[in-house]
Amino acid sequence: MNHQPVIGIICCAKDIEGQPGQAVHNKYIDSITAQGGLPILLPSALNDTQDCQHVFGLLDGVLLTGSYSNVAPHRYGATHHEPKTDLSRDNLSFALLEHCMTHGKPLFGVCRGMQEINVFFGGTLYPDFRTNPAFTASHSESDRIGQGHPYDDIHSIDINPDGHLADFGQSSFRVNSLHNQAVRDLAPPLRIEAIADDGLIEAISHREHPFILGVQWHPEYRSIHNPLSVFLFRKLIQHARQAYE
Repeated sequence: MNHQPVIGIICCAKDIEGQPGQAVHNKYIDSITAQGGLPILLPSALNDTQDCQHVFGLLDGVLLTGSYSNVAPHRYGATHHEPKTDLSRDNLSFALLEHCMTHGKPLFGVCRGMQEINVFFGGTLYPDFRTNPAFTASHSESDRIGQGHPYDDIHSIDINPDGHLADFGQSSFRVNSLHNQAVRDLAPPLRIEAIADDGLIEAISHREHPFILGVQWHPEYRSIHNPLSVFLFRKLIQHARQAYE
């Protein structure tokens, strides 16, 4: 029997009927299982155990999900007030990035996950990209309330012909967008994989690691039917298989 690659999916702090909890949307879990991966949920309690590296060692790959929360400002040298933080998630994400970098394991980051990749390797973020008048595409869900489904495709991206996304076989594609934070200064070891029409960085990858990739949009929506989404999650699983072969 072929081994199913084990993909650790990070959890986020969430209030569940008045009680503190850890949660992951089913969309992320389904995206992994649809491509043959075995999803394992990773709660922030792993930060507090000496055996977290043992758990990390069981993983063949990692998925850093999108989140309601944002990366804490002090992580990238900012001083503004950020009301939507999840410090335990920051700690666990950075530990997972360190593990994947050290052991050559694949890691895929979505939205907040992409921003964590950039910050971990030394980049900075716009706390709210709308403060930069150069960005004109409708990236923010809050700007589109009442204009249709928030996960509808809203703008185009141009794909770098020298990156992982080039294997998709198209030079551009339309994607959805639900974020306020965005990459400002790209971390030195990273490259741009895709960019929006207005210049906002939409996808990044590590130049030397086999597969550390982040995208700003949400491929977990329609991940079984959208061809770019299928490509992205399939790539993660393919690299995870290679990690243990």
